[in-house]
Amino acid sequence: MAKLSRFEPSYDYIFGFGSIINTDTHAPWLSSSDGDDDCTILKGQRATILAKFGYSRGWTFRSNTGFTALGIQRDENATNINGVLFRIKHEMMNGFDRREVGYDRVEINRDCLELIPPNSSDKSEGDVVADSHQVLLDIQPGEKIWVYVPQDSFCAEANEDHPILQSYVDTVLQGCLAWGGTQMAADLVASTSNWSPYFLNDTPSSRRPWLFRKEYETIDRILRQNPATHYADRRHPEEFATAYLIKMMRGSWSVPRRNSMFTGRDSELKQIHAALTSQSVHQAISGGITKLEIAGMGGVGKSQIVIEYCYRYFPSYYGLVIWLGAQSAESIAAGYRQLMADTTGMDVNEKDTDEVVAEVKARLFRSKIPWLLVFDNLEDKDHSLLEKFVPNGGKGHVLVTTRLLNADNVNFGDQTMILGCFNPTESVELLCRAAGKQNISSEDQLSAANELAECVGHLPLAVGIAAAYMKRCDVDCVEYLVRYKNSGIQLGHEAVSSSLSLSLEAIKAESPVAWEALRLLCWLGPEQITKKLLRAVFLAKIAEDSSRANAAQKAAKADTLYHLGVVAAGIASCSALIVVGTQTLSRSSGQWRRGGIGAAVILSCTVFIRLLAQSKMVPNDESLPSPDSSLSLGISGDVFEQTDLTWNVLKSFSILVVKQGVGSMHRLLAQALRRTQNEQEARHNLAICLHTMSKAWTFQPEQIETWQDSTAILEHVKAVVNHSVDMQQWTLDTATMSKEAGVFSAMALNRFKEAQAALEESLLILNSLESSNSSIHLEVRAETLYELGRVFRYEGNFSRSEESLRDSLRIFYRLARNDTNIRHKVAATLHELGVLEVKKHNLDLAATFLQQALDLRRTLELESQSMDIEADCASTLHQLAAVHVAQRPPALENAEVLLKEALGLNMQLYQRAGTLKLKARVAIRRGDFNLAERSLAQALELYFELYGENASHINIAAVKFQQGTLAFQREQYEQAWDRFSECLRARRQVYAYSQGNHLEVSSVLHKLGCVAFVQKRIAKACEMLMAEKDILVQLSESSERPERLVQARLTNLTWLRKCAKEVGDDDKVRSIIAERAKIELDEKLRLSTETIVSSSFLINPCLQRELLECRMAARQYALSIPQKKEEMRQRVNETLTSIWSEIEKSPDCSMKAAAIQFHRMITDSLSQLSNRGQIFEACDSLRDTLREHGIQVVDAVEGK
Repeated sequence: MAKLSRFEPSYDYIFGFGSIINTDTHAPWLSSSDGDDDCTILKGQRATILAKFGYSRGWTFRSNTGFTALGIQRDENATNINGVLFRIKHEMMNGFDRREVGYDRVEINRDCLELIPPNSSDKSEGDVVADSHQVLLDIQPGEKIWVYVPQDSFCAEANEDHPILQSYVDTVLQGCLAWGGTQMAADLVASTSNWSPYFLNDTPSSRRPWLFRKEYETIDRILRQNPATHYADRRHPEEFATAYLIKMMRGSWSVPRRNSMFTGRDSELKQIHAALTSQSVHQAISGGITKLEIAGMGGVGKSQIVIEYCYRYFPSYYGLVIWLGAQSAESIAAGYRQLMADTTGMDVNEKDTDEVVAEVKARLFRSKIPWLLVFDNLEDKDHSLLEKFVPNGGKGHVLVTTRLLNADNVNFGDQTMILGCFNPTESVELLCRAAGKQNISSEDQLSAANELAECVGHLPLAVGIAAAYMKRCDVDCVEYLVRYKNSGIQLGHEAVSSSLSLSLEAIKAESPVAWEALRLLCWLGPEQITKKLLRAVFLAKIAEDSSRANAAQKAAKADTLYHLGVVAAGIASCSALIVVGTQTLSRSSGQWRRGGIGAAVILSCTVFIRLLAQSKMVPNDESLPSPDSSLSLGISGDVFEQTDLTWNVLKSFSILVVKQGVGSMHRLLAQALRRTQNEQEARHNLAICLHTMSKAWTFQPEQIETWQDSTAILEHVKAVVNHSVDMQQWTLDTATMSKEAGVFSAMALNRFKEAQAALEESLLILNSLESSNSSIHLEVRAETLYELGRVFRYEGNFSRSEESLRDSLRIFYRLARNDTNIRHKVAATLHELGVLEVKKHNLDLAATFLQQALDLRRTLELESQSMDIEADCASTLHQLAAVHVAQRPPALENAEVLLKEALGLNMQLYQRAGTLKLKARVAIRRGDFNLAERSLAQALELYFELYGENASHINIAAVKFQQGTLAFQREQYEQAWDRFSECLRARRQVYAYSQGNHLEVSSVLHKLGCVAFVQKRIAKACEMLMAEKDILVQLSESSERPERLVQARLTNLTWLRKCAKEVGDDDKVRSIIAERAKIELDEKLRLSTETIVSSSFLINPCLQRELLECRMAARQYALSIPQKKEEMRQRVNETLTSIWSEIEKSPDCSMKAAAIQFHRMITDSLSQLSNRGQIFEACDSLRDTLREHGIQVVDAVEGK
């Protein structure tokens, strides 16, 4: 045991009684002290402060990071305090003082301290105690002993906002176990007071302690044996949040396991902390939060250094650390969803993703504890993605790792740190630690390590792969260097190439199945790799090989039959030739001529040999097995066993990094693996992955239970589609998969821009296919256009929505002649067109399309008697009722009839709930508040059954809005405020993609302003109404329908004027009156301009032409024979679609009104088998209008 010399420079001593006992916590202490930079661990000796010092230890220090830590206080009933005494250079003390905010340094008399010899025998059997940092201290006269005592203002017991953290307890007790074994840890627990039921198990994956908690079994046993610890009251994050109604998140979440082989980077870690803790002038002015980007090429160790930073500064500096994979918006959103589920107890299974994101941002913004948000591997080029997921302020820092290093990154200055490769010392140190001492022990091996590090360019990833290979294959560094130099394979990045090639060769030799699995996995997404996914890939490979084998057998059988035919033909030919030859015999003198028979035999044999040669009985190259077919035979029928074997092999070679059962592969490795494959292999393996995703993709919009599995593989689907497009491997399956990904992104994730991109990519693929005009291709195109139209409607882009839906309808009309399934889709498109017109407040046209959809669906219902069609009919009835409610004045009786009919049909839960919600709206309009209350309660119950009771889905928000309206009507203002507030929170989250600038958000803000006004909370009313005003102003700049917004703005200003009057602000009243007058004047000018423009084109010639063509087609249909009916009906439908397009473009006039009436009558007539009279009536009425406008109409159509 070492003994520190008394002749060294002057020292001080610090007694550690809490987290400092653990030497893993020393690095941040020492990096902030004015001492030796090479010192990373303090040397010390176990010691005990005796009771006569007058202090006791307890959970009494209130940390500003949101938890309660250990402290010591004066106590009449003082006890012994065990711990560790550390020797510190005197010049380092000022640094410790600066770090220990909230503590005073108090001197301990030498006679109040007892040093415990390092070789004391109080360790329990099985304890493993580290000796590397234990020394025998020799305290000299004049050297002082100190302990840090909490200041009174920081002293308080644990509560719900400052709980005891299991992560902090683990840090302390792991230190005790390292210094003095189980007995020291147990003594510390027993001698500590103020344990509390506010005990939060904040460790990562707290329900799976074996993943992250070292010595967890020993620590939990010690805590469990002492009743004072409140071990039974320890709660997981979601339980703690529920028990104490806490909305503040805390702890370390999803941070990957700390790398025990982490090497070097001390100066970089200091730079990171300095950059984050020193606010820039720009951020101080803007009120934003500090962000630092760690940029560098792949494999340089960006994620590893950030992981180490998280562990070093939690919980001493940060009270909350959140780690998110930032490869895409979906991965970040999925992380936020899991975060809320794990830390707050919120049921997020059916919650809208944007709602969850907004809730996380709000909690971070309000958090009173310092937090760190890590976005790992950000791939967003302009980093605009962060704006959606990072709060606008708060007590937090943001760390980003990205490989997108460009000029823009460099210009960020102190907001970007460029991380380079290892220096030579760090590279060799990592090789020595990770490869095992036995592989780098001699001078030759150390020299080889230096050379190898130079060869791989000191890239940490390449160094790590090399070390893993040496350890796994028990190869020393000298031998590895020889193999490395002899490797001729170049894979991707030069520094990774040879290192990876050696590992691949070793994997192939050990497990060909694992090698083949890698060649498939590299075509999928690099994250979210699971055993289930690997099994699916294996099954797809088996199916593909089986299919190819069956095809080969059929081909071989056909060849055999062909060869037998050739043989038979040869035999027949020989026989025929012999017979012919015999005819050359001479009968002179009664003798056969021998030469004739010989010639016949020779000729027949020659013909037979040539036929055999032409039959190609020798197999050609194409009939031979593919290069990897022998390897695929290794994938046996026991796929589960092969999956486990492959999983373990890939983990052992550091190819697959696994955390909580989910693996990831570095992008450089995946890229390198793809480059090892020639074009034929790449296309074959990509096709297998596409087949895998097709089988695994189970998303059904109406089945919520399929959404979670689809979320897990969405990135893999996108990766396969992107690779297919890059390789121009365009297939119908690829287009369909891209379409499905777009539908899911819109419906389940509300990622409308990403959904739009996926759907447009599907159309691009379809356009590239040679048989793009086949019926199946046209059907997929129409489906994609339909979904794209819906996405455009969600985005508020009504003109593009109309265009896409119209194109979709035209294709469906072409295909619908004899296909019932396509006719269903025609009805769905007509329904969607009606919904679009409702959104545009074109109620007459909306009613036309919805009625046409309803009539077609009822016709189809008669043919199939399907409950699904009943549900579709109910949905259209609901929308027709909504049209009647929106009319001025509302036709409430008609709406009630339609709603009653809809509720009498079979429908899905969400449809019935929506219909009940509309029924309540009608009841409120009629003043039947009791019926409205019952209907809303029933709707809410159904939504809870569908989404969960704790969900805040947008549909539930709509019910909350109606409940708020009902409460306001009843003058129950507190209840109205609560319901509207719940609605506002949900809608802001749903429409976060537009920064909350949506009419749905402004409408609920207006309601909140009205409630606050009648409650005489004028300041709050002004706040709500001003927020509404801001949204309306922004929307008015880009709205396609400005008249709606003008009325909303005028109403908003009216209420703001009321507020100003209420507080006696006459200047504000005058300002609002002037603003209101200006808006009214601008609107008059706009309307007069439109009138002038429209009067110039009052009669739309295109509309006239389409009306004439449609009228002619309708008359031909009415007069046609039964055999021609279906063909003529198709023609009428096409012309009706064209009329609708021109109606939209035409100004209000008598011609437009006649066109709408004609459109409605013809549409109604087509739904009836025989209604010629109504068709002729519609045609005659239109003829009269056309003639009034000077258009000559001649009816000379003869029936055929």
